Amino acid sequence: MTHMTNRMRAEAAALLTAILCVALLAHPASAQDVFTVSGISVDERAGTTSEAQAAAFRSGQNAAARELLERLTLPEDRIDAGLLAFPSDAVQEMVAGLQVSDERRSSNRYIATLSVNFDPRSVRSYLRDNNVAFVDAQAAPVLVVPVVMRGEEAGLWGGSWYDVWRSGAHANALTPFIGLGSLSDGEGEDAPPLGRGIVSASSALDGDESVLRELASLYGVSRVAVITAREGEGIIRANGTVYDFSGPDAARSDIEASAGQGGFAEVARRLVQTEQENWKRQVVVRGGGASEVTVTVLYSSLDQWRSLQQAITGASLVSDARLDAVTTTGAVMTLTHRGERSQLVRELTQRGADLQEERGLGWVARPRS
Repeated sequence: MTHMTNRMRAEAAALLTAILCVALLAHPASAQDVFTVSGISVDERAGTTSEAQAAAFRSGQNAAARELLERLTLPEDRIDAGLLAFPSDAVQEMVAGLQVSDERRSSNRYIATLSVNFDPRSVRSYLRDNNVAFVDAQAAPVLVVPVVMRGEEAGLWGGSWYDVWRSGAHANALTPFIGLGSLSDGEGEDAPPLGRGIVSASSALDGDESVLRELASLYGVSRVAVITAREGEGIIRANGTVYDFSGPDAARSDIEASAGQGGFAEVARRLVQTEQENWKRQVVVRGGGASEVTVTVLYSSLDQWRSLQQAITGASLVSDARLDAVTTTGAVMTLTHRGERSQLVRELTQRGADLQEERGLGWVARPRS
């Protein structure tokens, strides 16, 4: 009996040490990616190649800045502040880096695709100085399973709809979408896409939760969206369902339908934009100061603690999370957050943590059930 007691104590001590390590090393999830705008096409003419290139870089940076402003803010807040676009001189101060691809040039013309990195501090400072409410934290990523319907036949692995999502064009959105096939099952160019032998068009359309849950685990996400596109009479229509596996039982929600004539890429862009606008409306904070709340965090394993800690410290509304006490089954944290308490509850729910006020315990965070 003494041997078992010592062993149990040793295991508890090891678990507590691991929990403390996670807590000490943890920090809020970075929102750095949202300050990168990619896929900006430029095409400028001038007297010389260098002049055309300089003009292209200026116009490309301004276009990227407009996209960033629309990404981080809501239309009504831009209108109220009278800021419909960043001034060109301010853009030059905000740009932190530039990547160029697909370059083509002649004696008086320059064509390229740009990816522009903006300095988060400069952008935030400008928006705050101009009293524009903004959101710069990403929601939990969503893995897209893109099914395309051609008549009565459904396709998944391949085609324009599949390529649009696999390209990673929407990974920097506030609501980041990861395309099926964006990761490989192995190394080398011939490695098959991850999940190729797991999910099919039919199992995706059937909403096979065991298949989709396994797929989510492979890609390291908790949410999977099956998005179906149909093309007819020159119009592409798309709608879908999001499966949330952050709890033991899957939760389902619909993705708002979209349609367009501009091709698959345009329809995907509209879907992401709608989700992004909805996310901003949930978490945006206009004015007001920060408030503190003490939260008891309950868990039964190191994995649960890690997930809860990441959900809390990565929340856009949480500016500081102080660990006050920790045991093998629970922790006490003091959170400093912006916005209403109900906004914090909604955001943590979306991130997989159930925050509720309970009699005798106060505010308690548990894994979503």
